[in-house]
Amino acid sequence: MKTRKKTIIKKVGITGAAGTIGEILTQSLSDDYDLTLFYNHTEVKNNKIKKFKVNLIDAEEIRGKFEGLDTVIHLAGDRKSHSPWESILNKNIIATYNVFEEAQRAGVAKVIFASTNMVQHGQSMLGEPNPSASYDVRRLESMKLAPFFVRHKGYIRLSDPPTPNSYYAVSKLFGENLGWYYSRIFNIQVIALRIGSIGKNDDPSSVKGTMIEDYVRAMYLSKRDCVEAFKKALEVEIDYLVAYVISDNDRRFFDMKESMEKLGTNPKDNSEDYYK
Repeated sequence: MKTRKKTIIKKVGITGAAGTIGEILTQSLSDDYDLTLFYNHTEVKNNKIKKFKVNLIDAEEIRGKFEGLDTVIHLAGDRKSHSPWESILNKNIIATYNVFEEAQRAGVAKVIFASTNMVQHGQSMLGEPNPSASYDVRRLESMKLAPFFVRHKGYIRLSDPPTPNSYYAVSKLFGENLGWYYSRIFNIQVIALRIGSIGKNDDPSSVKGTMIEDYVRAMYLSKRDCVEAFKKALEVEIDYLVAYVISDNDRRFFDMKESMEKLGTNPKDNSEDYYK
């Protein structure tokens, strides 16, 4: 096993940079970090930052793209919990393997992996979870899905067993475990963030009265709290860490203590403030 040296993080690559979180991070990190943006189907709008179109499923196409980077924030993938296995296999499993493999080949010091709170939904939900990583009411209500609600009493902890309820959630567990392997074998720092529900308009009350209201009120993640978590992930010195990234919601049922202590976050927003 190689000895990993402490690295000053300045050059950061972001996969899936055209997505909701990608756009938020691009805007928030560009003053402090030298960013390189990666996209595939949807082009990144920002023309002032280096960007590359790359299909992460193709190992040859990704080869060399991470040269010189200190950190890769891996956001890209199929974000729909109801996607078929073929899509999840290619976009979330094969692509994630390619990202980690290229990161270690290129000498990247840290990978920040976008996981999901859904890896433990089996013990917290009845019905179906949010079918999209970011909520769009018109799109969601056009889907014929059964309503669902939070049924968990008490807190779920990081030490509790995973209970994924979709191929999507299974793929995120794969990414977390792959990260553990690359951390142990290749000495890459890996931070896996189990992200909550974040929307472009940053207002969880936009789903009031819809089938996902209970979910969003428990899992809401504000843009401000999201940015803080990723900034702390860039700064923290730790071999491997899994952390919840959710705002300070009254209805949340994940125990945030360990995540806040180890990652150094202090969530400030609360979904209930939008429902008063």
